[in-house]
Formats: sequence, structure tokens, C-alpha cells
Amino acid sequence: MSMGIAENKSGLRIAFLSSFDPMNKRAMSGVSYFFLKILKQHFKTVDIIGPAKTRKLLNGYLSRALRLLFRRKRYNLDHSLLMAYFYKREFKRLLKNKHYDCIFALRASTEIALLQTDAPLVYYSDATFSLLYNYYTWFSGFTGLSVAEGNKIEQKALNKSRLRLFSSEWAMHSAIKDYGCSPETCIEMPFPANIEEAPLIEMIDKSAQSEVCNLLFLGVEWERKGGQIAYDAYLSLKARGVKCTLTICGCVPPETTGYTSDAEVTVIPYLNKNDEAQYSQFEQLMYNSHFLILPTRAECYGIVFAEASAFAVPSLATNTGGVGAVVKDGINGCKFPPEAGGRAYADFIEEHFTDYESKYLPLSRNSRKFYDENLSPAAIGARLVQILEHTFLNKN
Repeated sequence: MSMGIAENKSGLRIAFLSSFDPMNKRAMSGVSYFFLKILKQHFKTVDIIGPAKTRKLLNGYLSRALRLLFRRKRYNLDHSLLMAYFYKREFKRLLKNKHYDCIFALRASTEIALLQTDAPLVYYSDATFSLLYNYYTWFSGFTGLSVAEGNKIEQKALNKSRLRLFSSEWAMHSAIKDYGCSPETCIEMPFPANIEEAPLIEMIDKSAQSEVCNLLFLGVEWERKGGQIAYDAYLSLKARGVKCTLTICGCVPPETTGYTSDAEVTVIPYLNKNDEAQYSQFEQLMYNSHFLILPTRAECYGIVFAEASAFAVPSLATNTGGVGAVVKDGINGCKFPPEAGGRAYADFIEEHFTDYESKYLPLSRNSRKFYDENLSPAAIGARLVQILEHTFLNKN
């Protein structure tokens, strides 16, 4: 199924500001590449402002020097006033003598915090600094100065933006509650799936019931993504006599899981979707799977859930962070409380897979319907045009 190109593109002139190269599919986990693609499909003028040299320059010797200076706690250079100052200088030069109706800043709080421009800014993110801090283990233990600067950067970026878009209600609520943003300027807008094209409906039809339930765990961080819970769910199903397989893609189970060689478990340590052959392998995994099981411990959104929905694969996930924006209970999957173990996931799988026509098929078909109506490039693009034209063509 083609992503589709809008027949009548909006005449709004848009700048896509990024410190990364958005044409690189590996930058920002592909979010910028696929979102930029949607913008270009729906707007006549979309110019890339970037990538910036600032990040590479400051994250070299200066980053190492800061690690020596702050030995016990970390200083987060990426959300610092120093980084923001150099971004300000670089993007001012890149924007010189250029005129746009708006500047789109995707996950770019530091990049726009001190930026001086006549064009209105559009902030778009899946989290605020306040939400990120101490939510992820890698985003914790900062110095008091670093935390203060991170929050100041976030506040300035939000204050400068005329429009604030968030991939989830979780992130949007933080902007309103933690940073005092007006609800009228905050809108929930999902991140797109990182796939070139959604498959044809007939290719993902699961009307013919399989005797074996194929489970897919897709994540590069075994512990954070809840790999142990997924594996325990598989073992629980086997103990009940439910025929099933488990494919673990993106990492290797550590020895502490109790994992042993199993003919029904396939481990794919790494899959690069930027490689054509490996992307085809990713598609086959999705085609053959009945459930995506990802009991993630921390997640701002979860693009993989949008990808699963495109392939009519229901998602089983944890009710944490922004997951609720892309996994809807009873529509394209189910969210479980953080304390739920493998048995709870197995219960859901057994109940739906053994009552295939009444419970599994509707969930599978509604997953694709939810993608088409909410997460597809066509749906996101159409909503973007409506929101941006309403905001920037009605300049009262």
C-alpha cells in the first residue's frame, strides 16, 4: 500500500530544523527521516535547516573534559545553555535571508531555546526534560546545575514556540503541568511508523488460523524492553500446551534469563532496517507474527507499536510513559500494569488465540484500521495540514 502523495499540497513554506541529518534513516531512530517524508508529501516547500556542526564539535574534547570535571555526577551537555548558545549562532547563519511560514523543530529543545527568528516555531517531541530525567537510567544522575539548565532549556523552547505538538497525552500533560504551557497551544500528534510502505491488506490477512501462535519480541535493550517477561510468557504458554514460537530480534538474552537452546525460539541479534535485505527480513517477521510482545519498562512512545499495527499485529505492552498513545486496549492490543509478569501476558494470548475468530481476528483487523486512520502518513499528513494552515494562515 503506497504512502500516498497529497494531490493538492499546502502552500505553506516550512523549514525543518535539525542538528542531525534527517536524510539519514539511523538519525533519531528514523523518526526525523520518516516525518520529513510526510512533510514533503503534503507541503510544497520543505527546506532542511541543518545538520549542525555544533553537536559534533562540543561533544568531542569538551565532553571528555566535563566528564573529568564532574566525576561523581554527570553534566548533560546536550541540554546545556552552552550548547544552546552555539546552536543559536549556527542556525542564525543557516536561516539568514530565508523566509518561512514556520520552522519545525522535532526533538530539538536545545536547538531552538535561544534561537532568534521572525518565523514562528513549531515544537514537536515525545517527552519533556522533566519527564525524561530519572525515567531512563541513562538520563539520570546529573549534577544540580545540569538539571537546572535542562529545565531552563525546555522552558525557553516551549515559551518560544507558537505551536506545541506532542506524540502522547503523557508528554503534553507535562508541558502544561511542569512548564505552564497553555492547553490551547498544545496538540497530540502521533509519531509515524518507521516503514517505507504499509503492506497491502491482502498480504497481512490472518483469516486462516494457524496452529502455532508466533510471538515477536523486538528491541535492542533486553532489560529495559522487558525481555524476561516476554520469555516467561512464552514458557507459560508452552507449559499450558499452547503451541507457540518466540522470535527475539535486536538483542541476545543474557544468561540470567535461564534461556536455553530451544527449537521454537529464534534469536536475531541485530537487524538493520536501512539494509534492503534486512528490511525484507523485518517485514517477514511482521507478516508471520501474531503478537508483538514488548513489556517495556520505560518508553516515551514506541514507534515499533505503530509498525506492528501497520502489519495487523496486535501489541502487548506496559502501561508506561507515552505507550498509551499508540497501544489502545481492545483496539490494537493491550497494556498491562508495570508489575504484570509473563503469566498475565500469557493469559491474554491464550484467551485470544484459542478463540481465534471471535477474539483474535477482530483485534488483528482493528490494529490495521487504527494504523490507517491514525498512524499512517496519509492520516498524519492530513491532520498536519489542517493544524498548520489553521495556525499560520489565520494570522490575527
